[in-house]
Amino acid sequence: MVGVADLPSGAEEMRELDASGLYIAPGFIDLQVNGGAGHNFEDASPTDIRRIIDFHLSHGTTGLLPTTVTAPVDEIREAIARIREVEHPAVLGMHLEGPFVSPRRKGAHNEAHILPPSPEAFARLVAGQEEFIKIVTLAPELPGAAELIAQIKGIGAVPALGHSDASYEQALAAVGKGVKLFTHLFNAMPPLHHRAPGAVGAALDSDAYVELICDGIHVHPAVVRLVAKVKGYDRVCLVTDAISAAGLSDGNYQLGGLPVKVQDGVARLPDGTLAGSTLTMARAVRNFMEFTGCSLPQAVRCATLNPARLLGIEDRKGSLEVGKDADLVIFDEDLNVHYTILGGEIVYRGRDA
Repeated sequence: MVGVADLPSGAEEMRELDASGLYIAPGFIDLQVNGGAGHNFEDASPTDIRRIIDFHLSHGTTGLLPTTVTAPVDEIREAIARIREVEHPAVLGMHLEGPFVSPRRKGAHNEAHILPPSPEAFARLVAGQEEFIKIVTLAPELPGAAELIAQIKGIGAVPALGHSDASYEQALAAVGKGVKLFTHLFNAMPPLHHRAPGAVGAALDSDAYVELICDGIHVHPAVVRLVAKVKGYDRVCLVTDAISAAGLSDGNYQLGGLPVKVQDGVARLPDGTLAGSTLTMARAVRNFMEFTGCSLPQAVRCATLNPARLLGIEDRKGSLEVGKDADLVIFDEDLNVHYTILGGEIVYRGRDA
């Protein structure tokens, strides 16, 4: 039996759940999630925002960073305000993926709204919301990026390299300036080459954290396995990069104002460019175990403690310890979620629970 606090901290009343034959882990933390259940955070209403979060809660995620892709500054600001007003305990802050990215590695970002790094534009983007911004993805090789990295650090957020054409030397220099994370490693950056290691080489040759979209599409399972061998299990952060199509059937969707077609669960722009995913964190953990042959605790760490440490919240989230937040996920050997518990409250109960 496992006791789960039914009341706020300090209360003596407890609820008991029968978790016989199941696994109990810290709730998953997703650093990059655009949407789910038919909606993207970028234009979701307060009701739709709750639906997105409820969907991810049902797959074991108890902490997430709603993510905006490149868009006009005013639209990003409006999205931040809407998300913050919902005041959902699963929302840990925002991940701003752009608009300060490379047009050469834009991926599924709308090039019309990409901006060069600018202290003025960034200040306007985050004004009044500074403490709510947790990660900002940028291309550090662009003019003005060094100043932008310093600004991001100045508001207490994590500078991340992504959608970047940076060389190995430029990426490594960016790590020296404060970049702590490589956004969806391998995707939207130059491929690793033995004479030009690029950003991927810098990620593997540094102590920075790396995100992996572990759906078997964005990164080949063999490459996932190689990353785990090089980085170990304390610098990998599993993410979904999920879009509105997550949890729904194949069909036509949108991301950042661009049309997206989902076929066989894979989201692409009309030109074939990958456009986020339909992944869930529970499936990402299961895939990571299958691809790497790692243990369940090692895979869970990549979805819990590692992202918590990156965000600087490991004192209260990311592991099962007395005094930490009662954010838990209870699942079976196939990573089917039976219960999700957020702040001591059961927020999801599976059909078999």
